[in-house]
Amino acid sequence: MGIYDSGVKKINEHTLIYSGLPSINKTRSAHGVAVILNKEASQIWQQSGAKWEAVSERIIKIRMKFNPIYVTVIVVYAPVNSSTTTNSDINDQFYSDLQRSLDIVPLTDMTILMGDFNARVGVTEHSTSPQTVGPFTTDVLNSNGQRLIDFCSINNLVISNTFFQHKLIHQKSWMHPGSKRWHTLDYTLVNQKFRSSVKNARFYRKAADVIATDHHLMRTKIRLHLKVRRKFNLQQQFRVDRSKLKEDHKLLAFQTDLAKNFQNMKNDNTDINSKYNWFVNTIKEAATTHFKPDNKNKRGCKDWLTEEIIEVAEKKGDAYLKWLKCRGTSSEKRYKDKYVALRKFVKAKVEQRQVEYWDGLSEEIELEIKQHDLATAYAMIRRLRGGKQRIEDIPILNKQGKLLCSARDRLERFREFFSELLNVNSVIDPQVISEIQPAKISAAEQIRQEKLPTMAEVQIAPTQMKSGKAGNDEITVDLLKAGGTPVLKWLQQLFVDTWKHEISVEDWSLAILIRLFKKGDKKV
Repeated sequence: MGIYDSGVKKINEHTLIYSGLPSINKTRSAHGVAVILNKEASQIWQQSGAKWEAVSERIIKIRMKFNPIYVTVIVVYAPVNSSTTTNSDINDQFYSDLQRSLDIVPLTDMTILMGDFNARVGVTEHSTSPQTVGPFTTDVLNSNGQRLIDFCSINNLVISNTFFQHKLIHQKSWMHPGSKRWHTLDYTLVNQKFRSSVKNARFYRKAADVIATDHHLMRTKIRLHLKVRRKFNLQQQFRVDRSKLKEDHKLLAFQTDLAKNFQNMKNDNTDINSKYNWFVNTIKEAATTHFKPDNKNKRGCKDWLTEEIIEVAEKKGDAYLKWLKCRGTSSEKRYKDKYVALRKFVKAKVEQRQVEYWDGLSEEIELEIKQHDLATAYAMIRRLRGGKQRIEDIPILNKQGKLLCSARDRLERFREFFSELLNVNSVIDPQVISEIQPAKISAAEQIRQEKLPTMAEVQIAPTQMKSGKAGNDEITVDLLKAGGTPVLKWLQQLFVDTWKHEISVEDWSLAILIRLFKKGDKKV
């Protein structure tokens, strides 16, 4: 896998955690490993402190909490089988790094090691190592296979693939390009006390055609036998579809709902923070009802993907399986030609559809610019670019240059960095302060400033603010404008209460530190 450097990237709703050689050492034969987490796993990993470690370009480790236990996942890409002294040294280094990484995993964790071990486990090894190797092996033991078995025996691990019986085509993962024979090189290892949690392990052939790899996809099904299983109640980010704010009937319905709710609000002695929170929640509920984004791409499918393309892609996958079944037979060429023809057809269909999609999207962007809706236009452009790397996912180093892998450590490093940057010792000269003349204002201006906030002032304020911006309450100026008169009346009452009682809403005094990199090293 051509992966360079180490870090975390957000790809749609998935999280990619990767480890490789520095990009300055980029070569065609460079190695790399990665872990991809789906939406649910990403949330659990973030809640667990976002802990990960790039052990080497061949080993990466993450740790997640599934109440009441932790699960440590180690993904590997082992060197090829030792045939020379150089290869043997590389294998020794790999297993040394793997052992050192495993030694610091708490014994209470469920430990899962998975990936390409480049090892063949012999069919006779079950009789000599029954606690480590199952009865369903397919190969003749090689040097890497013996290393793997010894490593598992020392660390009380089991090779879970070998404990499940399947068809041979679902037990082998890679075909030798010379001998044309199939072998098992990919494995999932778990610690013995969690062996019963592994429910199945097998390989899927069709996926190899989709992702263009010579290895078949390994899928391991794990179900934890736990008495306590809790779900994380994660707060969802508040979002609205800004394009729906332009629809008159939705705006009218939104304002009508707000007017009804604000009429029911009693103007009693409720403290100002409670009033403000009620106001925010009321707007969010109404906005969610009328301006909620459509989940057109809920499963993460490409926007340009059509049913026709999916159908021909399925046919291509079926043709690929038929070709695999006929490898080495007289009909192999016929099935291979059919698969190649379908592959070219699918490629042409995808390219044609992508051109149509990009052209249509470009026309939409041009139209938004002509209508002076730059926010929507730039949002579409960012989507075309694939977004940008989140600041939270940028690798952070401590003062000694060591990579910080947990969210808590990264946060502490930023606290330390900004504390040293902003808290500078300074000397104040009292004489200079005393010489500063206070600003003078006219009597008329003084009277104006002492008056209660008027409705006219409240009406002008939103028009002078940037659209699309929101504070900690996530209420954008666009929503305040869309709320019309009901929102403006309520805001005026809130400002009057603040003015009279000289008590500000707590949310307004919250300072949010936003890291905007200008130049220099982003790793701090």
